[in-house]
Amino acid sequence: MKEKALLFTILVFGIIVGVALSSWRAFPTEDMIARSSCAACHDVHGAIELEDVPFQSQVWVIGDVPKQTYFLVNDLFPYAKREQGTSISLLDLLARYGATDFERVALESLDGGIVIFERRYLSEHSLLVPYMEGIRFQDKNQHGSTWLKDIRWIIVIGKEKPLQIAGEATSIGRLLLSDRTTVITGGGDAIYKSPLDGKTYRGNYAHAYTGARLSTLLAEKSYSAVRITDTRGQTFKLPRQEVANAILAPVRGHTTLVLPEKPWDEWISDVAKIEPVP
Repeated sequence: MKEKALLFTILVFGIIVGVALSSWRAFPTEDMIARSSCAACHDVHGAIELEDVPFQSQVWVIGDVPKQTYFLVNDLFPYAKREQGTSISLLDLLARYGATDFERVALESLDGGIVIFERRYLSEHSLLVPYMEGIRFQDKNQHGSTWLKDIRWIIVIGKEKPLQIAGEATSIGRLLLSDRTTVITGGGDAIYKSPLDGKTYRGNYAHAYTGARLSTLLAEKSYSAVRITDTRGQTFKLPRQEVANAILAPVRGHTTLVLPEKPWDEWISDVAKIEPVP
């Protein structure tokens, strides 16, 4: 009887030791000290490692603003200083970029969601708040369906219509809410000799620009060429075939006629008027 009890005790002890050893390897002692820091866990799990913030998302402020630009979410809400109730008024944010007297504003998310507000329905309660790696809209005066998440574009539609397209007054903000398209242009080969193995690696890169398709804006017109006037009064005349794939888009903060088949220094910046030429 005592022998059976002894064997049973040894068996149980062996199981306990086996489980302990398995756990020891699942959480290796050489990593335990390092695991006290977030960085080591990121390394072990193959995640992105950033000391102060989880992500550096960009949010663009485009349309009818003095200069179309973007900001980094971390500059707006430093994640290193997480505080409950962190927010900024949408109106205050727009005022930073010179948009104080506008008609509407549209918020768009990375996955294609969009909400549009008339100026009179925005107040100090219309807030932008931190959300995961980006920002979201929040307003207790608005229905929850408008609380858009993961905002990437803020498009301002101003009261003025300083842009003339075939005799019609409009603005870049209005055009960016219409029939938009994205063109791929520029770029080239990226060749890199790695210091790790001495091999040469090659890749291709290009640039994407999103704006209003010129052919759509002139769809009802008959023309053989277009005449473009910029804000300085300079004029340019281009044959129809050269602008077949052209778009009006914000480029480096300026309303620009993007010509995908041409180098960027031949694009026309600060566009004020486009007229079809019979």
